[in-house]
Amino acid sequence: MTVTATHAPVARPAAAVPILELRGLEKRYTGTHALKPADLAFETGEVHAIVGENGAGKSTLIKLLTGVTPRTSGEMIWKGQATDLSTPNEAIALGINAVHQEVVLCPHLTVAANIFLGDEHTSRGLLKDRAMVREAQKIIDDLGFNLPAGVPLSSLTIGQQQLIATARAASRGTQFLIFDEPTAYLTRQEAAQLFALIRRLKSEGVTIVYISHRMEEIFELADRVSVLRDGTLVGTRKVSETTDAELVALMINRSIDQIYHKETFAIGAPILDARHLSGPGFDDVSLTIREGEIVGLYGLIGAGRSEFVMGVYGRQPRTAGEVLWQGRPVDIRSERQAIDLGMALAPESRRDQGLCLNLGVGLNINLPVFDRLTRGLTISAAQERQAADKQIADLRIKTASRNALALSLSGGNQQKIVIGKWLNHGAKLFIFDEPTVGVDVGTKAEIYRLFGRLLSQGAGILLISSYLPEVYELADQLHVFRGGRQVATHGFKAVSHEQILTEAIGI
Repeated sequence: MTVTATHAPVARPAAAVPILELRGLEKRYTGTHALKPADLAFETGEVHAIVGENGAGKSTLIKLLTGVTPRTSGEMIWKGQATDLSTPNEAIALGINAVHQEVVLCPHLTVAANIFLGDEHTSRGLLKDRAMVREAQKIIDDLGFNLPAGVPLSSLTIGQQQLIATARAASRGTQFLIFDEPTAYLTRQEAAQLFALIRRLKSEGVTIVYISHRMEEIFELADRVSVLRDGTLVGTRKVSETTDAELVALMINRSIDQIYHKETFAIGAPILDARHLSGPGFDDVSLTIREGEIVGLYGLIGAGRSEFVMGVYGRQPRTAGEVLWQGRPVDIRSERQAIDLGMALAPESRRDQGLCLNLGVGLNINLPVFDRLTRGLTISAAQERQAADKQIADLRIKTASRNALALSLSGGNQQKIVIGKWLNHGAKLFIFDEPTVGVDVGTKAEIYRLFGRLLSQGAGILLISSYLPEVYELADQLHVFRGGRQVATHGFKAVSHEQILTEAIGI
């Protein structure tokens, strides 16, 4: 259903009544028109994708559909009947649930306790832990997730925790399930399990709302796709009748060819030489990163890429090999040493490792350089403002002010904060671990252009990504990892996607 100009009810046969219909749905915040009046229908048993840049209105739409925030105006029609949908409990009672990009469960509790959170099994006021573990295990096994129910949630990977969040939502009698970037932290195998579940739920009549920046997932799973841009619903298409190029153009008003922006620079002197490095999770890895060069590391999650980087960066000890920094041997035993040499790390989990979410944007940006902004025992307020505002402007960070809390920003803008603080510091080698997870295509293009800016200044980049098109299109040298080892090395686009995947999987 495409956007219509009026909000009058449309006559339909009884069997064709949408499970949920939005009529003129609108949300305003003070000074922000987050979602302009939108008409949209979700059909029973369809996979309906929602795409758009960060700040386009996707998060606002999720909050409205799940009762987290009240609408400013418009109607929400559930199975032909108007509904307030004004609280999360009301949404859950109707059968509306969401699986969020960032897992919002309790890591200190068991997997089973998280699945039954708020609906615990008790007897005489005591929790029936064993019974819950048995039932949770049955739920997990039935969904096809090979995960234990009795272990603490914190013992699982981020991707596995995402699957548990999915199991929790699917087990609550859901009729309308929203996925927000569900594969951001999943391995290929875990993503395949999730896709199988989505198809199964669809066959059982569950409506799926699927939000993702990965176009290949949209075309693999969705029946229809709706595009948001700057708070406006600009169109709805049948997936079978559109292309990724059309969707990108609707989202950002530019072509898909402009996304992977790669400039070519003269390759300079070596910055870092890793020679036969071994350590926890990686073995006998050798590579060189030079000025003006992007070196990519590709492999499935758990292949040893991040472990190797943590060894180079001093976050965990090495057991063998040597590191040369600009031609001289160095023994990096701590992150502080790596930073002092001129290394900068933008970690995979920006929320847990890259940001202080309860601090302001400006404070986060200036964290590595407060010693430079200090006169005696006093921080220069003027220099602090200037340093933060420069990065906010240069990186086009969308924030109400430098004092806004980092947690209030979108994922893409949070990633820009992480990058901005290291630009302030001024590094020679930038390590980006999954830099575009959960960010939209427009922000990806901005980050890739930033790579070019760093290279032009004589820096080198080590790029770790599980998204093959990213490293394939950008890396001057691409190293493939599997099982903790470096199994292949290729020049820029020297081999096909298929060969790289075969090397990474080991088939």
